[in-house]
Amino acid sequence: MNAATALTALPLASAFNLRDFGGHRTRDGRQVRTGMLYRSGTMALLTQADADALRALGIRSICDFRRPNERVEEPTSWHGDEVDYFCRDYSEQSGVLSEMLRSDRATAADMHEAMLRVYRAIATDHADAYRAMFAQMLAGRLPILINCAAGKDRTGAGAMLILAALNVPRAAILKDYLATNDHADWTWRLAQTESRLTRALRERPDVAEPILRADAAYLDALFETLEQDHGGVDAYLEQMLGVDAAARAMLCEALLTS
Repeated sequence: MNAATALTALPLASAFNLRDFGGHRTRDGRQVRTGMLYRSGTMALLTQADADALRALGIRSICDFRRPNERVEEPTSWHGDEVDYFCRDYSEQSGVLSEMLRSDRATAADMHEAMLRVYRAIATDHADAYRAMFAQMLAGRLPILINCAAGKDRTGAGAMLILAALNVPRAAILKDYLATNDHADWTWRLAQTESRLTRALRERPDVAEPILRADAAYLDALFETLEQDHGGVDAYLEQMLGVDAAARAMLCEALLTS
């Protein structure tokens, strides 16, 4: 399997932006196992058949990056007690985006800049969650599914960190991140509920678009912030998340194949 075939959504009609992000080649020529790493947007809309199919994947842990109000509005309930479910209560900068959508004065450029600010802060805002994500994997709780509302920003950063820890090249990490633009069916998703974002997409689509798309500039902002504030991804993994060389070797043993 090559990187292109790895970027494939699972065939679940009621899942949003759910896919396996294994299959990538590492710098030393090994390959990330498939069937071990999943990423997703909300899973609150799953039909019974799709929930059964998801359970059949044998997922052993979930790391849910959403805020408390998001989890209340769209609870994750497809799994049983056998799954280690992590979530946390917090507030962070992406809440500012909702406030900006209320303003008639916000432009597409304003929203794009706001998204860049979100990505510059995401490694700090979500360090506790990303630390827990790696702890689940290092405890052997695999396969793992990481998710947020869209499966794009908080989840995209989490997937980037996992792939980076496995020594996947940056170009492949970017390709995985941008796959959201092919897999996230926003027309279907926004038709399920009426929201501020739904109204913005209907009335001012140019302003909503920077929120909906995965943009290479956003991920670049994250990489640049990690470099400036922590000395790079490797240093951030070790210093902020406790993922040192020994931990990375354990992850590679569990998640890579030759």
